[in-house]
Amino acid sequence: MDIRLLKTFCVVAKLENITQAAELLNFTQPTVSAQIRSLEEHFGVQLFERIGKKLYITDAGRYLIDPSEKILRIYGETVTNIHCFSEVQYMRVGISSSYINSLLSPALLQLQTSGNADKINVEICLNSSCVLNGLNNNQYDIGIVHDFISAKYLNTIMIHSEDLVWAGHKKLMKDKNCPQIDEYPVINFRQGCTFRMLCDELLQKHGLNSTFEYSDFDSVKNAMMEGLGIALLPRSVVENLNKENDKFYIFNERSQLKIPLFAITRKDKNLSPTVHTLIKKLQENSVMI
Repeated sequence: MDIRLLKTFCVVAKLENITQAAELLNFTQPTVSAQIRSLEEHFGVQLFERIGKKLYITDAGRYLIDPSEKILRIYGETVTNIHCFSEVQYMRVGISSSYINSLLSPALLQLQTSGNADKINVEICLNSSCVLNGLNNNQYDIGIVHDFISAKYLNTIMIHSEDLVWAGHKKLMKDKNCPQIDEYPVINFRQGCTFRMLCDELLQKHGLNSTFEYSDFDSVKNAMMEGLGIALLPRSVVENLNKENDKFYIFNERSQLKIPLFAITRKDKNLSPTVHTLIKKLQENSVMI
């Protein structure tokens, strides 16, 4: 049913005059009469009764006024709201750790400054698998993960890689000239995340066990900052902390490990220019780090 039939009906019901309704709607009188007949045929009831030159609304027509007005109001609101999606460049991003925010935020700021994005939603997931599930379910337009995910339907692009270092608060070192990692409690990540797998690899190599475990990256970093123990963190994170106050020690022993970052998108999804620009900005910023 054409929504315009309800609008014509409401005007005729209010004016109780076909000619006046036609003038108000900028239609011909036969057009208005035809629309009313179409509506009556659709519902199978008579909506108006003409006696002489006067038009009277029936009980069925009187009942239809309120539902018709509600439908027209909802339709108008829907049209207005749906236009917002065409006007706003909306991008949904799924990331596999809060650490990614430290690299994502500068790129998003560049997008915002250049006017390339109006609304962006960033969701932190438990791990790369959760991001992939969100991508497959169309919850995200782009995923940023630490694991290389290979699939025929995906575009997987490496956008960043950096060294992991052992770091701890200097107050924990107690003025030791050459502290060793086996002298301190280890703060580890939750099971199932990439950081945990890399950290466990090193702990096994040194015959060590973790003392503390936290569910997210920021909690591990904060525990290290409080002097609870040492943690395996991206070098840039520790160096940025030391720019604020030089309180954190980076152990000389190299982990020989890097934490990578990949952007994943679906090949069969029509991506907005904003998504492509974001990937480009992330790659450019990675070179500068």
